[in-house]
Parts: sequence; C-alpha cells; structure tokens
Amino acid sequence: MKFGRKIHLLSHQKTVHAGHKDYACDKCNKKFGQKSNLLYHQMKIHEGRKDYTCDICKKKFVSKSDLMIHQRTIEGHKRYACDMCDKKFGHKSHLFTHQRTVHEGRKDYACGKCEKKFGVQRNLIVHQRTVHEGRKDYACGKCEKNFGVQRNLIVHQRTVHECRKDYACDKCERNCGGDGARPSNTASLRKSERERERERDKERGGRKITRNTEKRIEALHTEPLRVQ
Repeated sequence: MKFGRKIHLLSHQKTVHAGHKDYACDKCNKKFGQKSNLLYHQMKIHEGRKDYTCDICKKKFVSKSDLMIHQRTIEGHKRYACDMCDKKFGHKSHLFTHQRTVHEGRKDYACGKCEKKFGVQRNLIVHQRTVHEGRKDYACGKCEKNFGVQRNLIVHQRTVHECRKDYACDKCERNCGGDGARPSNTASLRKSERERERERDKERGGRKITRNTEKRIEALHTEPLRVQ
C-alpha cells in the first residue's frame, strides 16, 4: 500500500503490522489502533448517535462516510456482489458481514450473561442493554411509553400517533400499521372463516365436513368448499 502522507504510513504500520491498539473503550472491552475509530465505535454502539441525515429518505447515520455509502447504494451503486446469492452491497464490509452471518452461519459475539450468540456486535450490545440491563432509552415525545430499540419507537409513533397503515393486504382492503399487525389480521380472518363454515354446516343438517376440507377453508381469502 502507498500513502500520500508519512503520518498515514506510520499509523498504518503501527496498527496493522505491529498490532498496536492504544485506544480502549471505557464501556466495553474493545480496543482500537486509532482514536477516530474509538470515537466512531462509542457514538455508534454506546451512544446511538446518528447526526447525518439522508435528504432523500431521511434515514440517519453515524458518520458522513456512512451517509455517502448509503446514498451510493440507493442510487444503484452496489458494486460488491455476493458469489453465493443474488444480493449486492454498496460497501465491502457489508458484503463480508452478510457472508459471515448468513452463508457461514457464524455467531462470534456471545453474551456473557446468557447463552445467546450474535453474528453482529451491535445486536449483542442491544441485547445486553435491553434484556439484561432493562434499559429503555428511547422515549416517545407524545406519550409516556419508552422503548429499548429505536426501531420500535419509530413503529410506535408511526402506527399509534400518526395512525399510518403502510402495509396493505393484497387479498382484501384491510391495511395494517406494521409487519407485526398482519399475522393477527390473517388469524382473525381464518377464525371468522371457520365460524362461518360451521354455521353453514349446521344449516346443512349437521353434516360434518372432512379435515382436508376444513384445511382448505382455513386458507386465507379462499372461497369455502361447499359440501353437496
């Protein structure tokens, strides 16, 4: 490798080849060769800061470089393709993480308080903070609810306070506020379908339908099979 400045060369030799990691995080056991990497780690993992916002989709990021990578990917610049599946990534590190966790099934980050393991360190930190420490650092500004994960706060605000229902069922006109709402919709529809069929069964003089027929009836939004 070549560098434009001598200080960058010395830093590279010290951290990569000599293995020096002089900057330790005071909140976990991780060490870093450069102070900038330590600060990035603390902002991203422990403080949850995201000071850079995409003006296209409003997604937030820890650093300007992360924002630039994101903007390249949403513009269609995904240069790093996985050779094991069809997924592509805008950053090489994202490709490596994908291959390590999805295709190799590696979970290198183990929780010291339970038996759970994680493929990404960020997920381990969130697990420890929310499950073992019971922290709920994300407070809703419109009610008194608190959440351990920022994503859950966003879903709460969108569905409860903004009354948004962005997920439309392609079988009927019913809309749901989030991914978690759709299964309950499906379950209630299946239940009502079974109840209606039982009523029709009674009207036919109590003739019992077979289990295979009932399974077909339980399929969401299909016409009930009528027994002649």
